[in-house]
Amino acid sequence: MNNRELDGGLLVMGLIVGMATGALLTLFTAPKTGFALRQQLSDTVSETGQQIRATVTAPDPVAESMAEGKAAARRRRAELGLE
Repeated sequence: MNNRELDGGLLVMGLIVGMATGALLTLFTAPKTGFALRQQLSDTVSETGQQIRATVTAPDPVAESMAEGKAAARRRRAELGLE
């Protein structure tokens, strides 16, 4: 076999062994129990969702300024009799 050729079977076996090793190391070195980790993740997702909703529903200062400017321009045009 040429050194430059890659054996597909060995590659797949190496990937499987690597993933299994990583999964086991993760399970044994996790700082919290599964329940505590799921609870923390759930709380984090809820907080992030609340922050996103607050940001999306917050008034846009640029849009407000533009609306005020347009209203002022309409009033001035009406005062000058241009409408």
